[in-house]
Amino acid sequence: MSERRPLVSLSVLKSAMASEGFELAPAARREAGARRRIWEIIGASHCSIVGTCLTIAELRKIARRTGFLGEEARYNDYQVHGLFVEKMHDENIVSRAVQKHLDTRYEGAIRKAKALDGEEALLAYWESAVDNGFVPGAYWALIGHPRLTPGVETRIFGDIHMMSHLSGAAHRGDAREVAEARREKAEIARRLASVIAERNDELTVLRDEIARLGAQLREARTLAAECESLRREVDALRAAERSDETLRELAALRLSHAELREDHARLERRLERTKAKETRAAPAPIVSEIAMAAAPIADEPRESETDLCGRCLLYVGGRPRTVCRLQRLVEQRNGSLIHHDGGVEDNRAMLSELVRRADAVFFPVDCVSHRAVGAVKSLCESHGIPYCPLRSASASAFERAIETLAAPVAEAQR
Repeated sequence: MSERRPLVSLSVLKSAMASEGFELAPAARREAGARRRIWEIIGASHCSIVGTCLTIAELRKIARRTGFLGEEARYNDYQVHGLFVEKMHDENIVSRAVQKHLDTRYEGAIRKAKALDGEEALLAYWESAVDNGFVPGAYWALIGHPRLTPGVETRIFGDIHMMSHLSGAAHRGDAREVAEARREKAEIARRLASVIAERNDELTVLRDEIARLGAQLREARTLAAECESLRREVDALRAAERSDETLRELAALRLSHAELREDHARLERRLERTKAKETRAAPAPIVSEIAMAAAPIADEPRESETDLCGRCLLYVGGRPRTVCRLQRLVEQRNGSLIHHDGGVEDNRAMLSELVRRADAVFFPVDCVSHRAVGAVKSLCESHGIPYCPLRSASASAFERAIETLAAPVAEAQR
């Protein structure tokens, strides 16, 4: 084992210890096998023991427990240290509390050093503790050791003394590093706060965007549901419209069929009348028969048909394909027929003019709007013109109506 050189020479340490009132305790004053208590240690070692082996927090705790300093919070750390050092010179409640605290805290170090004997063993233990960072426990274990030699005592005191200087220098460096670290910490905190603020702003924007998109999605889903509902309604309406159109076509076919039956019956009656006239008439020359056969049917005498005497009739509503037949029918009876569709195609303003021109007005109630019917009735009543609602838009219904209308005229002519 290589010999470690002390931090300072023995002669210099002895001189320093003597100048501070530190005396090396002779072996004769120690009880055999008994450790020295702190108040039995003579000289300046009390300062190094209190400063090395106890923290300020431990000193303040002991002060509160013993009531030594009263309101210990009013003393700074340096004052607390100095007042404790003064109390270590004799046995009292404070020194006994410090002794008990140190023995308890460094019990393991004391137990390891108890069996050591001789300077070499004591110094080896001390150097190992210094190398491994166990200085406080080793210092307390050795400074009160019953077999501590003056040489070892001088050595460990010198090392502790120099450690305080080195600690001060290191503290200054550490203070600079701490100050620099604090500045770096502040800068990092500032940057972190800036980054957090930016992130929070981004999160706010993202949350707003998510909320907006969520609202749009809900609206889109609502619109999609409404569109689907409307589509089903449109399909249902189309189906109903197709059904209604089919029903209307069927009704029109039935009505047309009825009109055809009425036309057929009318033609049958005309044929019967024609046959009856032919039976009553005298035989005519062959030339006359040929001439009569070649003459147009429209020029045949129509004694059985009603004479309208040039009257103008207004027909409102009806079906366009039926109106042409009605016009021929009226013209065959010496009248004229004007037509108004009830406002769908012709301007309704024309209805008033047509009513004033007419001698009578007809309208089929099953094929004209309610508004047109109301307008016709109002105009006819205001102008004193007769009007006749028809049961249907068939030609036979119209023919019966005009025969009824022309009957008084025919009676007057007879």
